[in-house]
This record gives sequence, C-alpha cells and structure tokens, in this order.
Amino acid sequence: MTRGVDDLLADLAEAADAAAELVRFGKERWDAERPLRLAGEAIIGRLGDIATKLPDEVTKATPEVPWREVRGHEIIAAHAYHRIDYEVVWVTLRDDVPRMDEAIRRWRQAQG
Repeated sequence: MTRGVDDLLADLAEAADAAAELVRFGKERWDAERPLRLAGEAIIGRLGDIATKLPDEVTKATPEVPWREVRGHEIIAAHAYHRIDYEVVWVTLRDDVPRMDEAIRRWRQAQG
C-alpha cells in the first residue's frame, strides 16, 4: 500500500515530535542512557526512510532541507550502525530536525 503525502508528512511530524521529546531529556541523560541514544538512532532512521518516500513536490519546495543528507542518515542508521557518532545524532535531533520540521510546516501552510 502506498502512503499519501499527508500520511508521510504526519509521520515526519510525529518523528520530529519524538526527537524534541528526547532532546528535552537533556544532554546529560543522552550521554548516560544508552536507550535514549538508540531511540535517537531509530528516529533518524525513520526520518530518512520517510524522506526517501516524499514526492519531488515536497523536497523541491523545501530546498533549505538537505534531503540527500536526511536520506543518507537513514542508510547509515540501518546499515552501518557500528559507525554511528552519537554526538552527531544529538546535534541532528537538537538542531536539524526542528529546522526540517519548521520548513515542512511553512510549506504546508503555503499549500493551504
């Protein structure tokens, strides 16, 4: 079954909310609690998976989002887990995911 754009964008928003939830726990807990790091890895993977399914109308309308890199994180999280740098994952969750979420929200509002 192919999911529609609205479903994919809802999934993206849900993953962004989960990222924000993790970040609210704070960096100290992130560093101390492996399950939080694994959850962050899963969120990055989910975002990458969703990004691979988004139609060009979304990705071309939001060029401020580095979609190629977003898709690449999914590949790294799924296939090269031994090379994951959790500091990079933390920064991605803290800084990049909210920017992506905001770009998508702006695009959706512009669509009416």
